[in-house]
Amino acid sequence: CDPTMLFYSDSQVREAVEKLREFERLGADCGIPDADLWHYRKLKESAVHPDTGELLPRPFRMSGYMPFNGPICVGLVLATRTPSILFGQWVNQSHGALVNYYNRNASSQSSDAVLLASYGAAVSSAMSIAWGLSYLVKKNFAPERAASLLRFVALPTSIVASSINCLIMRRPEMDAGIAVCDSEGTEIGKSKNAAKAAIQSTVFSRMLLQLPVFVFPPLMTSLPPVARYLRKNPRMSTPI
Repeated sequence: CDPTMLFYSDSQVREAVEKLREFERLGADCGIPDADLWHYRKLKESAVHPDTGELLPRPFRMSGYMPFNGPICVGLVLATRTPSILFGQWVNQSHGALVNYYNRNASSQSSDAVLLASYGAAVSSAMSIAWGLSYLVKKNFAPERAASLLRFVALPTSIVASSINCLIMRRPEMDAGIAVCDSEGTEIGKSKNAAKAAIQSTVFSRMLLQLPVFVFPPLMTSLPPVARYLRKNPRMSTPI
């Protein structure tokens, strides 16, 4: 997840992979310092798919999640008009779908139909929930109160959409199972239970990771002292 890993070039990543292969062949005789080996491993695992060995595009690496998805999240928290909320959700779910695709378990292949269904379900659910909540908030609250509450719309919307996205995207893994290996790394078969456990953990983490992003910032700006300050200095809303 370290964003500084994005600054390394593709050739440096490939060099790290070669150094690790050299270590696997020669062990301690490779002459590579231990600290360098740990650095090469970190660089490889931040940029290379563990199943396919392919380089991941920077915007869809875990190391790229903060710098690429962060601005999208800021936009979602700041959005108080229905069109901007809907547009932000579309961009967010599009990015999320591509992150899911590039970081999928490649031992279980997904068809184009599954990928499209996953993306369509995520976008449609996000936009439906966002539109519905926006409508209800604006209908039942005064404009100033509604603007404050609309900043929280991104939380339930993103939780539901990202969970649906992940479940549909990785459903083939639950049907076919994922590869499991012995202590030596040799594949011994496929397990549906392992797939189910992996997907449940992923969905739970996707839900949990939404909380600090979509709860704390709008909650902080809703605190009475901060809210009073922002009424006098509305331009400070975004930096705060």
